[in-house]
Amino acid sequence: MGAAVSVTTLAAAALTAVAINDLAAHRVGRGVVTLALSLLARAGVGAGFDEWGQWSAARVRHHWRHILIDFFARPRGDDEAARGDIALAIDHAAGAPALESLKVAAATSLVGVVAVFWAAGWWALLINLGLLALAIPLYRRAGKRSELAAATYQGRRRDLEQRQLDVLRHGPELRALGAVDYGADEIAALSDNEHASALSAVRVALASTLVTEFLSGVSIGLVAMVTGFALLGGRLSLLRALVAVLVTGELFSHVRRFGTEFHRRDDAERARATLGQLPVSAVTPFHEELIEAQDLVTAATTKPVTFALARGDRLAITGPSGVGKTTLLHTLLGWRAPISGSVRRREARVGYVAIESALVSGSLRENLCAGVAHSDLELRNRLDSLGLSGARFVDLDATLLAEGRGLSSGERVRIVLARALLAEPALLVVDDIAGAFDEASRELVARALLESNDLAVVEASSSRPLLITAARLELG
Repeated sequence: MGAAVSVTTLAAAALTAVAINDLAAHRVGRGVVTLALSLLARAGVGAGFDEWGQWSAARVRHHWRHILIDFFARPRGDDEAARGDIALAIDHAAGAPALESLKVAAATSLVGVVAVFWAAGWWALLINLGLLALAIPLYRRAGKRSELAAATYQGRRRDLEQRQLDVLRHGPELRALGAVDYGADEIAALSDNEHASALSAVRVALASTLVTEFLSGVSIGLVAMVTGFALLGGRLSLLRALVAVLVTGELFSHVRRFGTEFHRRDDAERARATLGQLPVSAVTPFHEELIEAQDLVTAATTKPVTFALARGDRLAITGPSGVGKTTLLHTLLGWRAPISGSVRRREARVGYVAIESALVSGSLRENLCAGVAHSDLELRNRLDSLGLSGARFVDLDATLLAEGRGLSSGERVRIVLARALLAEPALLVVDDIAGAFDEASRELVARALLESNDLAVVEASSSRPLLITAARLELG
């Protein structure tokens, strides 16, 4: 695409020169037709390039967003990039095909120096080659400055994001200590630093643009001067003079576009590197049992684990705290990579419930439905089956506070469990929630799991598990 754009626009520049020469010679009809063809060719290739750029960007976005479904479902580790950074990297990487085309277009446009040499001789050729050679170190210098400015900006933006999350997480403690102003002042200082680094990056980009515009203007001016003197001396025809000037302008327009996009090229390269380092799910889909582990060794255990679960099967993973139960569950779900062995899981809906499972700021209905329509009767029956009754659960449209504040840990976990069961998963993974219930609630939850005959359940528990009659896998 880049080569086609470059060749077409160079040819259009030559056609424009022919059209102007015809008009100067009073061949108005032919000149107007030639000029119209030149303008149509230029407009057509420009529109085609824009459409192709949008199409290629959409393909890149679709490719990465499809791959990232599993990544965004994983719990974020403390040392991982923010999810917003990953989403931004996709947008930057989407521009890579168009930027590669600009690079090819700039390289292909160099054939224009042959036309300039044919039209105006050695002086015009040397002017073009000399200014192109001068542009290379200037672009490299600008690229290095841009990379440094972008890295500084990204680092300060990450610091600001992390500090904002920390202050929000510890808001109650800061209020209790009377230190809210301290947190606010620190965020304000980080925000000022982030703003200053953003302005610095903009200044670098503007400086590069000025350099490219200067070189382009100088090249056209010098070639016009050389051809003008030759034209006045009778050593050059008007057609050749026009070809030299217009082709020089077109040549440097491609180089200029390529040069001014150096910061976007750097962003696209960094985005590709970021996306290429994303952890890939270690779970291999298959179409037999719901889930199967074969000689699986996780980051927290050295003993290989082997089992297979079909619909309706129940497995209780037991052992003392710290033995690696949660790590095993996360490895089964593909959230962590195994040390050795393999995990295979059928493509089916999976529910996950843990003490730290989150509720969103919204109504009780929104937390239960998670975007899927359920009748009031379905919701109330599921809440009642888990012992969630009383004044706080009568109004399904009542707003819950963020992270379920105001609810007991047992109530919050049961709401998350109700949400998982309403989604009708084929496999439910339960991470050590039995300790959050009193005896009556434990019996209700165990009964609700028992009544779901086709549901495969894996439960990790350091105490008495909910799955009393399940197969046992002892760790530690």
